Amino acid sequence: MWIAAQPTPIAPEVAEPVLVGSVAEWVTAVVALVALAASIWAVTVARRFEKQRLYTDMHDRLTSNDSQRGRWVLFNRMGTENEIQRMFDRQHKNDDFNTVNRAIGLYNTLGIYAYRGFIDREIALDHWAAPVSQRWPDIERFLRWRRRTHGDPHMWPYLVWFAKESGVELSPEFRLQPGWDARDKPASPSGSA
Repeated sequence: MWIAAQPTPIAPEVAEPVLVGSVAEWVTAVVALVALAASIWAVTVARRFEKQRLYTDMHDRLTSNDSQRGRWVLFNRMGTENEIQRMFDRQHKNDDFNTVNRAIGLYNTLGIYAYRGFIDREIALDHWAAPVSQRWPDIERFLRWRRRTHGDPHMWPYLVWFAKESGVELSPEFRLQPGWDARDKPASPSGSA
């Protein structure tokens, strides 16, 4: 005869307290979080100092004797596109054209730095919006000549952007299209193809 075995009762599991970690593990985690926070802080401070350094460098270049001379020549000796062309034609005899070109090109570089966030946009505008907006007719005349003679209708778009941010009322050929972003090249900032 067969005897059926009785199932043995299983004892209910007793929940044991779960330790999340030892004190050493907690200390390690806290130290890692403090190190992470310190790294983030250091990167933030370094970026701020780098922006300040870039702005100081740009300001020094914009106020250099060469740059000031270039702007003076543009404002006082290049009153028409014909005068610009004459100065360009004799640039091998006189460095004034190249000096003007470098000076105005620096405004485009300032615009690049401000647009891309390499320097603080508000600081750049606080210091350079007035000079750009007050002399925009002269700068625009030079830029129009450069675009026409070099066949590049989009030359120096960041200068145009900076002028717009400075409060300049741009002529139709220089108006930036809504949503324009220089990083979307080859799209035209002015809308022309």
